[in-house]
Amino acid sequence: MTGNPTIDPLLNLPFDSPAVIAVRLGLAMVAGMIVGWERAAGNQPAGLRTHMVLALGASGVMMLSMILPLHFAGYTSSGDPGRMAAQVISGIGFLGGGAILKFGFNIRGLTTAASIWTMSAIGLVFGAGQYILGAMMTGFLFFALSVMEKVEDRYMTRRDLRVITVVFNSQTLRVGNITKAIRSAIDVKRISIEETVPTGETEIEIRCRIAEHQSIREIFDMIKSQGEVKQIKID
Repeated sequence: MTGNPTIDPLLNLPFDSPAVIAVRLGLAMVAGMIVGWERAAGNQPAGLRTHMVLALGASGVMMLSMILPLHFAGYTSSGDPGRMAAQVISGIGFLGGGAILKFGFNIRGLTTAASIWTMSAIGLVFGAGQYILGAMMTGFLFFALSVMEKVEDRYMTRRDLRVITVVFNSQTLRVGNITKAIRSAIDVKRISIEETVPTGETEIEIRCRIAEHQSIREIFDMIKSQGEVKQIKID
């Protein structure tokens, strides 16, 4: 920002005037609404209102950190506006942590957690009166969340990490045959084998990645068709 830092560059008014405060809070909420709408459309844990409220709070804190030193200049030493902003950035982790969910071996919500953190930064930027930077950050964030998701869906196959446990009679079914069949159908990461000699049973635990387009039922039926399979469990 050039010129007098206490004058808003857009409205040419003191940055603590009601009009400037309303504009900065409003723009921060609009930015939160844009990003939150994209998250809500994808049924993510943190959606429209969460992002709007987050941006509003961050923007308010940023403005407060700038206003306090001005109002108390005659009573205290000059304050650092970056201190309160730093607390917002570090403290926003509790919201991001709430958006991250674990399903078995798979993690969901990392992108939403990252958008929450970035949204707090955008709120601070608007609160500081950096309108161009805030608008560009909002646009780039929306691009990363909306457009790049379509690129991922089209050109990158998503695979979930799963664990398949197969129990079968080793006297009638060879371990090599069943592992070969499984490797031909899915992306196997690790296989562990445990044999129970008295009963003649063998348990295979397979850690693998299954693509979104692959049917669990088809994999289940393929394993079962290999021979005398007593138990199949897919986690």
